[in-house]
Amino acid sequence: MRFSEFPFLRYVFFFILGVVVYSLIGESIPKYILIVTIVATYLVYFILVNINIYRKHYRYNILLPILAYSQFALLGLFFAQVTDIKNQPDQILNADFPIKSYIGTVLSNDEAKPNSIANRVLVKRVFNDSLASPITGEVLIYHRSGEPLKPGDVILIAGKPQPIQGPKNPYEFNYQGFMRRQKISHQHFIGDKFEFIGKVNERPIEDFFIGIRSKIMEKMDYYFREEANLQVAKALLLGQKKNLDKEVSDAYATAGAMHILAVSGLHVGIIYGFFFLFVKPFRLKVPKRVLYLSLIILLIWGYAMLTGMSPSVMRAATMFSLMALAQMKSRSPSIFNAIALSALILLVLDPFLIYAVGFQLSYIALLGILVIQPMLVRLWLPGNRFLEYVWQISTVGIAAQLATFPISAYYFHIFPTYFILSNLAAIPGAFLIMSFGVPFMVFAQIPFLPKILAWVTENLIALVNLIIFWIQDLPASKISEISLSVWEVIFYWLMLTLFLLLWLYPSRKLGIAFLTVIILAGILRVTEFIFQQKNKELIIYALNQGRAIDFLDRSSLYSFEENISRDYTYSILPNRSALKTFNSYSMLAFQTEQGLELVLPGIDGNLLLLDQQLIFKDNQPEKDVLEWKDGSWQKSKMSDTLELGEKALKVRFK
Repeated sequence: MRFSEFPFLRYVFFFILGVVVYSLIGESIPKYILIVTIVATYLVYFILVNINIYRKHYRYNILLPILAYSQFALLGLFFAQVTDIKNQPDQILNADFPIKSYIGTVLSNDEAKPNSIANRVLVKRVFNDSLASPITGEVLIYHRSGEPLKPGDVILIAGKPQPIQGPKNPYEFNYQGFMRRQKISHQHFIGDKFEFIGKVNERPIEDFFIGIRSKIMEKMDYYFREEANLQVAKALLLGQKKNLDKEVSDAYATAGAMHILAVSGLHVGIIYGFFFLFVKPFRLKVPKRVLYLSLIILLIWGYAMLTGMSPSVMRAATMFSLMALAQMKSRSPSIFNAIALSALILLVLDPFLIYAVGFQLSYIALLGILVIQPMLVRLWLPGNRFLEYVWQISTVGIAAQLATFPISAYYFHIFPTYFILSNLAAIPGAFLIMSFGVPFMVFAQIPFLPKILAWVTENLIALVNLIIFWIQDLPASKISEISLSVWEVIFYWLMLTLFLLLWLYPSRKLGIAFLTVIILAGILRVTEFIFQQKNKELIIYALNQGRAIDFLDRSSLYSFEENISRDYTYSILPNRSALKTFNSYSMLAFQTEQGLELVLPGIDGNLLLLDQQLIFKDNQPEKDVLEWKDGSWQKSKMSDTLELGEKALKVRFK
C-alpha cells in the first residue's frame, strides 16, 4: 500500500490545514488579498504544467506539488472566511444598533427544557422604533407558550436577543463557539412575548422530513412503555439524543457504547447492506444498475435527513453515495479515497465541521478500524467460529479506542474500562434493534404491524440497556478526570502512527523516530511538572450558583466548594483536571464573626469569604491578580478585596 495511491488524503489534509490557519490568524487577512493569492498561485501552477506538457518532460518536481497543496490550503482558508458569520455584514451578530423587535421563521419542533421550551428561529427583519432592517441569523429562543411552535411558523418577537456568552472559566466548555459553528450567535428568553403572524414553506424538503420524524416519534411515544427504552429508541433510530436522561447517557458513556446512540456508519451501513441481500448490483445491466443504486442513494440521504443530518451520518451517507456511484461503473473504489473525498465535500460546505466532536470521532474511529483492526485480527486466528466472531468485534472496539482515545480524553475526560465487553453486546444489539426498528418506522402508520415490531424493538433495547447498566455498575468501570493538552494529543497520534509503521515496515530509522517522539513527549511532561512546582495560585471560579475556590500549592490542590450544582461538571472539573495535580485536599475553613475564613497552606494570613467578596487578611506575600477574559488570563486591578461572580479570578503569589 503506497501513500501516493490516496491523493484525496493529501488534498483534505491541506484543506483542513487552511481552515486551522484561518482560526489562528486568518481573520486578519483581507478577503481580496486571499483571492488574489489563490488566483496567482493557480496561474503559476497552470503555466508550469503547460510548460512541462509543451516540452514533454517533467520538471519543477518540487515546486509543482508545493503550489498544488498551497492551493488546497488557501481554499480551506478562503471557505472558512466566507462561511464565518462574523464576516457576513447582514448577520445579527454584526448589528450595531438597538433592536426593539424582530420577525423570524421557526426552524424546528419545540424541545422541552426544565423551565421553558426551546426552539430555533431564523431572523428575517429587525425593528428599531419605526425603522425596519433586513438582518438575518439564527436565534435560540426559549418560550412558555401553550401552543407549540412548528417549522414554518412566522412570529413577531418583542425585545432584543442577547449574544451567547463565552466561557467564564478556564477550560470551561465553549458553548458560544459550539453554537456559532452551527450559525447561532444569540439567544432570547421570550416567555409569551411573541405573536403568530403567518406561515411560510421556505425549506420544504427539510420540513417534510421533520414532519415525518415527528409522526414516527409520536408512534414511539404511543407504543413504547418504558421511558428509558423510548429515549434510546429515539437516539439510536432517529438520532434524537437531546432528551436522553443523564443516567442513561452516563451509563452508555461509562460502558463505552455511546457510539451506537449516534446515527453513523453502522446504521447507514445496515440500510445500505440490506438492499444488497436481495439484489447484487454487479449482476444487473448498466441502466438497471444505475437506477437501483440511485434509489439506494436517495434512500440513504432520506434517512440522513430524517435523523437530523449530524456530522457522523453525513459522513456515512456521503461515503456510501461515493461507493454506489463507483459501483455504477463496476469499479471498486479505494475506501481511503472515499473517506477523504467525503470529508472534503462536507468541509467545503461547512469548513467548521472539523471542530465538531462528532465529525472528529466519526472519521478518526473509521480510520482506526480500517488501519488497525486488520493488524490486530492477524495476531490470533481462532479455530472456533463463535470465538472468531467475538475476536472480530473485540478488535473493532480496540482499534476504534486506540484511534479515538486522545479525542475522548480531551473533550470528555473519561476512559471506559470495559469497552470491549460492552461492544460485544452493543454492536450486535444495535444491528438487531435496527433490523426491527427501521421496519417499525416504515410501517408506523399501518394498523397492527407496528405494535408487534415496537414490542420486539423495545425488548431488544431493554436487554441492551440491562447489559449496559450492569457494566456501568462493575468496579472501576471508568477512569475519570483524564486531561490531555493539544500537544499531548498530537504526540499520542505521532507515537501511534510511528508504532504502526514500525509494525508494518520494521526499520532502524522508524525505530529512532519512534523513540525520539517518546523522549520529546517525556520532556514536555517533565517541563510542565517543573514549572508546576513553582506555582502558588488561588483560583476563584465564576459560577451561576454557589462558590468554588482552588488553591494550587506546587503539585497539591486544596479546594473549597459551597452550594455548587451542575456548574461542577462544565465549569470546575475541566480546569482541575488540566492542573494535573498529584494530591487533592479539602481546604480548611471555619466560621468567624466576620464571615467564613479559609486557610491557605504555606501562605501567611487567611482569606475572609463574604457573600460576594473575598478579602485577604493580615500581611500576605506580594501577588498579582488576573481575570479570565476572551479565553486567557489577563492582568487585573490589584486589590486586597475581590468581587466574586462575574469573572473567574486568579491570584498568583510571588
